[in-house]
Order: sequence, then C-alpha cells, then structure tokens
Amino acid sequence: MHDVVPVRSSSPPAVPEGLLGSPRRPVWFDPAVKTVLDGAEVLASARGPRELEQLTAELLGAELYRAVHEERQGLRFDLWLGELITATAARAREGAGSAYLLLHGLASVATPGFASVALAERDQLRRSMGGRGVPAWLYDLPKIAATGEVHRMRDTYGTRFAVIAGFAYPGGTDRSVFLFDIDASGFVRLAGAGVHDDLDQAAGAWCARTGSQASPHLVTDPQQLLCLVHCDVDDEPIMGDESRPVLDNWFRAQRRIHDLAEALRQKGMPLPANESLYHDLDTAPMVEQFGDWYAASHGTRPDLEAVEALAEEWMSGTLPETWFSVSPRRIEFLLELIGDWIPDDPVTLEVKSLLPEWVRWLSER
Repeated sequence: MHDVVPVRSSSPPAVPEGLLGSPRRPVWFDPAVKTVLDGAEVLASARGPRELEQLTAELLGAELYRAVHEERQGLRFDLWLGELITATAARAREGAGSAYLLLHGLASVATPGFASVALAERDQLRRSMGGRGVPAWLYDLPKIAATGEVHRMRDTYGTRFAVIAGFAYPGGTDRSVFLFDIDASGFVRLAGAGVHDDLDQAAGAWCARTGSQASPHLVTDPQQLLCLVHCDVDDEPIMGDESRPVLDNWFRAQRRIHDLAEALRQKGMPLPANESLYHDLDTAPMVEQFGDWYAASHGTRPDLEAVEALAEEWMSGTLPETWFSVSPRRIEFLLELIGDWIPDDPVTLEVKSLLPEWVRWLSER
C-alpha cells in the first residue's frame, strides 16, 4: 500500500460528516411523520394495490428528500420509519381511515422487519373493524412477490446497469416490473428506481434517462446481478445528493431486492454473496497489460509504482466486470479520489501524468 493511496481505497465510503448527526433524536422526525399522516388522505383515491403502494412511496420519499436536501443531518431513515409505523397505527386506532390505508402501504414497501410490525398493527385493527368498508384487494398489498423473471441492461461505457424484475400480487394480478438503475462508475449506487407496466416500458425509460441504446437480456446467471447486490441502499451511505426517485424508493428498493432474492433462491439461482470490493484485489493483470501496451506505444515501460497505485485506486470499490470499462463519470470519480492524495508526492504526480494514457488504453480495448 502506498502512502498516497487515500483511506477510501481500502474501505467503503464513509457517510459525509454531519448527515447522521448526533445520537439525539433528529428534529425533523416529528414534522415529517405529521406531514405523511396528514397527506395520507390521498390514499383513498387508489383503485388498486399498485396505486396505493406508489402513493405511499411518494409520501415517504417527499419527506426523505426534504430531510436530505434541507435538514442535511440526523438522516436516520430506519429509525424514522419505525416511528412512522407506530404513529400511523395510533392514528388508525383513533378511527382515521387514511391511516389504516397507510399501514397497508407501509407493509408493502417496508423491509421485512418493519413490514412485520406494520402487519401486526394492521391485524389488530382488522379484528376490531371486522373488515367493514375495506376493499378486498387492500390485503394483497403486503403479498406482492417477485415472479423470478429478471432482465439486465448495460450501457455502452459498461458502467451503468439496469436490472428489471417482474412482480405481481396474489393470483398474478396487477403485474408490473421494478426498475433498478445502477451507476457503477465508482462506488456502486442506486441512481434511480421505479415501477413500470412491463419490460419494454422500463427499458425505454432507462434508455431515455441514460442515453443508451441497449436491449434487455434475460438473466440466466445470477453473477450478472452482482451490481444489484452491491447497490442495496440498506448498506449504502447517504451522500446528500440523492434524487427524488431514489428517495421515493429508498425503502421499497430494499424490499424488492429481498423479494427478488427469495424468488431466485426458490428457482435455484441465489444471488451472489456480497463480498467486499475493497480487499484482496489482484492488480497484477491490469498493471501488466497496461505496461505492455504502454511499452508498445512509447518504447519504454511506465513507472511500476505509479501504475500499481493507479490500478489499485481504479479497482477499489468497483465491480470486477467494470475494471476494464471507462466512462466520463468514471474518470471524474478517479480524479476526485486522486485529489485526496498528497499533492506533491512523486507517485501522485506520476499517476496524474499516466492517467491520459490509462484512459486511452482502456478506450482502445
């Protein structure tokens, strides 16, 4: 390990200072809970489980977005969700029909642990209500399941992925697909997400967003879903620049990854293990291949120490299948990392000098 290699090269990215705040209960919790509960009246307009789920996701996402972009501290989303479920149940017991609808929506988008709490509260209320005036489809919301059919797309640069998975409610009703838009230009992050009517609609939306002309391919090897495993927002730090689609689906994306993993496990296609992208990296192949290319182009071999440092930074925290991919965002990301190195160190200076050749080499591949 070279002295110039930043801490982020050997460990996952840290949450930006101040976003989590002190251990004290964040001040944004109460107004955010109240806003969601007051806004739950809109759920009465839902004509089916998919509509109610979407409205629920948007109610939650609006408050998470405000917290990220206005509060910028105390972003303890899981703690807030637990309090929201408790407050929703309390208001439902007071007779608020909108809160009862919200409990079903929360049970549909929350991760399994929180969903089970929402379901327990719902069942207690259901027994006291006797199911009067409640549409039968309401009870289908928490039972949404992955069909096990999943497609993947990859952009021309090779650093942006779409994973499109099929979902349906009991009896195959209200079928849809869930789109995971994954940016693997650097640290693997969820760049967008959402529910679409079918595969073609989701693929078209992703291509329009990314400028890609890729076509979806059916996933037959679960290793192709490593990008999905590493973008699970449950393990992803809050960086402070999350978009509204990401925050609308902050909880739902975690839940859908869990649902998809269960469906694939039952098909005998378990998701790959979530192994570290920072440890036990073998930089030798990249170092050797770049050195050979450089020697053929310039008649001399590059500085070995600098190439090893560059390869280690390029590979750390990124998906193995993107190691030989290059994109404008990937270059920007690397420059940000090198910006943390010791500015006047000889290795830093040599790496900066070699970077244009590194990009040319990868582009020619």
